Amino acid sequence: MNSWDRISSALGEPVISVEIGGVPLRAERYIFQLGGCEVPPLDSLVLACHLGGARATAGRSASRSFDFLAGSSTVFQPGFASRWSFHGAIDMAMFHVLDPSHELVRHLQRLLTARTKAPPFSDPLVNASAQQLLGELARTSSPNRTEYGFVERLAHIMIEQTCRVLEGKTGRHVPPDALQLGRLQGVLEWIGDNLSNELSNAGLAERAGVSESHFRRIFQEAMGMTPHRYVLRLRLERVHELLTRTSFSIARVAAQCGFNSQSHMTSCFSAAYGITPARARQQSRM
Repeated sequence: MNSWDRISSALGEPVISVEIGGVPLRAERYIFQLGGCEVPPLDSLVLACHLGGARATAGRSASRSFDFLAGSSTVFQPGFASRWSFHGAIDMAMFHVLDPSHELVRHLQRLLTARTKAPPFSDPLVNASAQQLLGELARTSSPNRTEYGFVERLAHIMIEQTCRVLEGKTGRHVPPDALQLGRLQGVLEWIGDNLSNELSNAGLAERAGVSESHFRRIFQEAMGMTPHRYVLRLRLERVHELLTRTSFSIARVAAQCGFNSQSHMTSCFSAAYGITPARARQQSRM
């Protein structure tokens, strides 16, 4: 059983699973809600990107674990086995290296070997490349040569930037300090439980017990994105869940997920996933 089969046996079927050239990689996207799981040893290098949702905790044991927050990434080496616990819905990308002899991959492996461990890191370019790459793959099941060339360049940029982070040239290692994480955890849980309500920066800052400007700064540092962007992602994940698991009308889904109109939700959903809410529901029932 290969690495992606091991991960899908633990997390469930991915919403995207496509092999791409260039580096090359198998790109997979998971949107799920589990309490926890165990992933057996992997047989390939895997770049994991937390695209949105709740905090996850991963590691070999309770004493050797780390918090994995939205906007952060990490690299798992072959042979790595892990135990995961999740604190809500998760949107996760996994990029499995298919050719360990590729020059860029060998460089990445050398950087990893030189470190005692590869901690999570927050880098906007890695995160944006991962999202754009998955968005391109979601738009069509058979991209033409021009589109695939763009996808391959995105994959190369994503891995190259990961190398630059490990070289210390860019990026920021996470998690944030315990005080910031403690303040934010209550806010993150509140957001998840109140997606149908108005969630302004001012209101969230008041709940965290800090000024609005300070809240925006620590949120950006901890999560790798603005509060508004985080709320939007969580709302879209809830939209996806309700579309595929309930028979609620699309208008009702929009209202329950905090969108001011069905058209606004459709626009945001299409931009994020490359398909309309109606099409996502249709695909889930095929």
